[in-house]
Amino acid sequence: MAKRGSLASQFRTFDAYAKTMDDVSIRTLSGALITIISGIIMLFLTLNEYIDYKKIEMRPEIIVDKTMGEKLPINIDITFPNVPCVMLGLDVMDSIGSHEVNMFHHVTKTRISKDGQIIEVKKAGINDNSTKGLTVSLPKDYCGSCYGALPPENGCCNTCDDVHKAYLRTGWAFAEPEKMEQCQREGYLENIKAQRDEGCRLKGYVSVNKVAGNFHIMTGDTIKQNDVHFHALYDYMPQNFDFAHTINHLSFGASFKGQDNPLDGLKRDATAGTMFQYFVKVVSSEVRYLNGKVLKSNQYSVTEFERDTLSEAHEHGHNHKSPGFKVAYDISPMRVAYTEHKRTFGSFLTSVCAIVGGIFTISGIIDSFVFRTEQAIAKKRQIGKLE
Repeated sequence: MAKRGSLASQFRTFDAYAKTMDDVSIRTLSGALITIISGIIMLFLTLNEYIDYKKIEMRPEIIVDKTMGEKLPINIDITFPNVPCVMLGLDVMDSIGSHEVNMFHHVTKTRISKDGQIIEVKKAGINDNSTKGLTVSLPKDYCGSCYGALPPENGCCNTCDDVHKAYLRTGWAFAEPEKMEQCQREGYLENIKAQRDEGCRLKGYVSVNKVAGNFHIMTGDTIKQNDVHFHALYDYMPQNFDFAHTINHLSFGASFKGQDNPLDGLKRDATAGTMFQYFVKVVSSEVRYLNGKVLKSNQYSVTEFERDTLSEAHEHGHNHKSPGFKVAYDISPMRVAYTEHKRTFGSFLTSVCAIVGGIFTISGIIDSFVFRTEQAIAKKRQIGKLE
């Protein structure tokens, strides 16, 4: 028994938390005040640590982009208050020689009045030049003439829009629609004149090759001849227009939380001959979430420039003017990867223990100093050295 008691006594020497008897404990007002203040500080710091523990942080890193050559969707939502929808064309060109005209397959046109009211929404892929449609029934064996232009696969141009497309395929200017019976029947010129004082909103996306290129929105027909293209504005089209615009949204690829699109909300006024050019540097982005999901998108920086094509035409002695809206984009070979990070519970627990232990130690030192000071003052008062 003595041996067992001796072993227990030796083991008690490892106790780092020596206990004090309640009979020798002294409780003071200053100690109570320090305890309350220490508890409040502990609670405040622990709450801050918990908020930091629940917070998800995005950490960026730069890596080489290995997705060059893929398709890249460009999301557009642009309002032109002073250009009718019937006059707008959307073309895409890139550095590998691809050239697509009238890329409205996934872009809707919304006709708007001068006061901003919606007049009509055209679904993606529908041509504004055929809004009125046929007003008379045609014979079943009817086959309209294409007037010498390249016909469609069925060999017939039964509508004004068919004739228009045939002219564009051939590289001819569609300058005299009033002489074509299909356009007369459908009221083609009347439809254009009816939109004279309207504006247009383009909303949707165009899919482009992931290489340097541009997309531009111009007035008139895009005519291609011998690998050269130009935009033809005909006399029967409205002449009093400008490319004032509001970029409601412009982005490349999918959107993610915290993405910055510097052109969103941009509004610009214009004169009749103003050509707007935006030079965009696109940097691929990748967001890796904690749940394993990966979102690939893009961010961009932009520089803008305006040209007065009327002054240029006057300076060079010709009547040609090319107002419009153009976005030239270049693709960076680097990619920015954002990875979600969150603190571990062990890290949170360690921080809480450090807070409690640190505050408890410091408050103990302060309490000891205050208590000794009070005791010294009390002794001096007892011996009459302090009034």
